[in-house]
Amino acid sequence: MTNLFSNMIQVGIKTSPLQAILLFVNQAIAKFFQPKWESYLYVILPHPTEAKILMLSERGSYFLPYVRVNKSIDYANFITIKSEIEPELGFSVNILYYASQDYDKSKRQICYIYVLERDASVAKFKEGDWIDLEILRNQSLKSPEHKSVIETYLTEIESGDIPELRPPWARVGWLKSAVQWIDEQLLKLNYHRLSPVECIRSCGISCVLRVKTSVGNIYLKESSKLPLFCNEPVVTAELANLFPAHIPNVLSVDTQRHWMLLADFGEPIDRNTPIKLQKDIYRLLAQIQIKSVQHIDNLLSVGCLDRRLNWLATQIDVLFNDEIALSRLQADEIKQLQTFAPYLENLCSQLTSYQIPQTLIHSDLHLGNVALYKDSYLLFDWTDSCISHPFFDMFELFFPRQDKPFSSALKDLQEEYLAQWTAYEPMSRLLEAWTLSKPLCALHHAVSYQHIVACLEPRAKQELSNALPHFLRELLKCTIELVEK
Repeated sequence: MTNLFSNMIQVGIKTSPLQAILLFVNQAIAKFFQPKWESYLYVILPHPTEAKILMLSERGSYFLPYVRVNKSIDYANFITIKSEIEPELGFSVNILYYASQDYDKSKRQICYIYVLERDASVAKFKEGDWIDLEILRNQSLKSPEHKSVIETYLTEIESGDIPELRPPWARVGWLKSAVQWIDEQLLKLNYHRLSPVECIRSCGISCVLRVKTSVGNIYLKESSKLPLFCNEPVVTAELANLFPAHIPNVLSVDTQRHWMLLADFGEPIDRNTPIKLQKDIYRLLAQIQIKSVQHIDNLLSVGCLDRRLNWLATQIDVLFNDEIALSRLQADEIKQLQTFAPYLENLCSQLTSYQIPQTLIHSDLHLGNVALYKDSYLLFDWTDSCISHPFFDMFELFFPRQDKPFSSALKDLQEEYLAQWTAYEPMSRLLEAWTLSKPLCALHHAVSYQHIVACLEPRAKQELSNALPHFLRELLKCTIELVEK
């Protein structure tokens, strides 16, 4: 009901109350009767030994085996995807990676193509024909847009030329090695495995496996060795040592392969958790940040990156002159950003004039990266962590999603967080620093995504294609607002 009245009020600014009610009712009815999203999960089933894939045919046209699901599915949610694919195929599969994704908003359809690891079990699939590159080029496909994706895959396995930027977990044999390492560590820990190891999430920048054991769920995570990613296994282990009540316990680390084995830490809390609990989380974050000040040198020495304000200032011109990073913006937007470069550099200097220390920051803090376990909040997924301005962790408050709480609730969260910093500055100056931090927060995250996207192979860039232009436009918008004040 809160959403209802909020939307009515917002609409009512320019219309009469009756018009606002009618408009909202019409929108609600349209949304109610709108067709549900459908997901089409296509799979590339490779031949166990030859450079061929299995394709089905209908009326002279080939197509990939697929499953249609009457809901929207996150491309990286491998648990759900496997649960939909395997019953249709009739055997267990290992998904290496998704090769493409396509959204059709008008039809409310999502189409994914997943590449499966070679397995002799594919012989159980009795239908279809084995198609190689030469046959493919001379065939018509039911979905012509799939042809280039399939051709790319067949070219790769024929030549053995795998893109250099493809992450380890998207390569043949990685899962087998990871399972072997997990079993070795469980044996050392005297834990008993109670289930198969399963991939619960995989994308271009990280992969997470889960296994049920005699002491709960255990997780293996590997993240990309990106320029602005920390040494996550070592950093997480150190954070668990410094803040044991609020960081998952690291059971084992393979530093060479960037693997870490995490003890059970429960499930992520819901993004719609009550504001009271969210206030607890923001208060906790501030307390961790403040306590981290005495450990900055130690955190830097174990692999936490130095991204303080003086470094951020050096990245402004680099970002605003990166044609690839700016390619999704309009020419006038790019020109405005470049015009604001000196102003943003000055903002970095202004922000350092406040007595707020630069601290450990998570850099990807949202409720999906917080778990409630044994009556304690645990913050996880420290891949982007670094030393920088603490307020840069507030992007969920600076740039709330449409489904976030209304302004009054956001203000409550802001006040709860800032109240922890009054030992450094009075509230009036904290609010000044907060205002200055907003565009620099957007800048910090834009620089992060600039480096992330640049280091992904082409097919994986689409995962994060909207993030960089989003933060650049937020940066432009809030900078204009600040200049015009």
